[in-house]
Amino acid sequence: MPASISLSAISFKAGGKNILNNISLAIYPGEITAILGPSGSGKSTLLKTMISINKPSSGIIKCNGGLMTENIDDFRKDLGYVPQDDIIHQDLSVFQNFYYASRLRLPPSLSEEAINAKIGIYLRILGIEERKHLKVRKLSGGQRKRVNIGIELIADPKFLILDEPASGLDPATEEDLLILLNDLKKEKKTIILTTHSMEYLNKVDRLLIMMEGYLIFNGTLSNMKSFFGIIHSADLFKKIRDSSAEQWHQKFTASQFLSAAALPMGELKR
Repeated sequence: MPASISLSAISFKAGGKNILNNISLAIYPGEITAILGPSGSGKSTLLKTMISINKPSSGIIKCNGGLMTENIDDFRKDLGYVPQDDIIHQDLSVFQNFYYASRLRLPPSLSEEAINAKIGIYLRILGIEERKHLKVRKLSGGQRKRVNIGIELIADPKFLILDEPASGLDPATEEDLLILLNDLKKEKKTIILTTHSMEYLNKVDRLLIMMEGYLIFNGTLSNMKSFFGIIHSADLFKKIRDSSAEQWHQKFTASQFLSAAALPMGELKR
């Protein structure tokens, strides 16, 4: 299975400082990938570099086997990006937000009936059908996040990218969000999110652990625990203080887990 997105020796500098250091990885369709790390570790920078919001200082990014720079317009057509802050209109209803997004993103020839049917499908999938006539500002944080995601899904993107989607959500709502994303990945979408939360990591397929701009782990939850020698995920941030980011990076690249990380998660779990 070809990788949806692959990075080869990617570095990113800002203000003369290395923000990302020589990062190589591959992400596959039908996976949920979580980028995890302490504050300031480079999570959001890596996410934005993957999808060409940031231009790397060096290295190569490929999308579906082709150079990102040569396929950027096609990639953006297939991209749904949910930033950390709400991008929806607070004083419009849920349905109105969906409707105007549909008119902007779907073919002009699509009939009103077809648009309304498509909106209805996503309102049901997202569990917000009963709130479609409410103004967005009256929704809970979790409901607003679902509307943000739905606005991006309306054009049926192959890539769904979410920056800190669980920020401000209570644990139960965060779990609901991960369950929703697992339903969406069955459509072979490539789903990538950043998080600082250690809850529900068992609901993602691939973990990318960042520390001070270095990728210090790439793989499954069980392999992550083995690599760092921890029993509970919550112990990760305490454990990584034992060595520098560069030392962890070198240890990972010399480990058996590096070659395993190049595989689609489905193959790795067999």
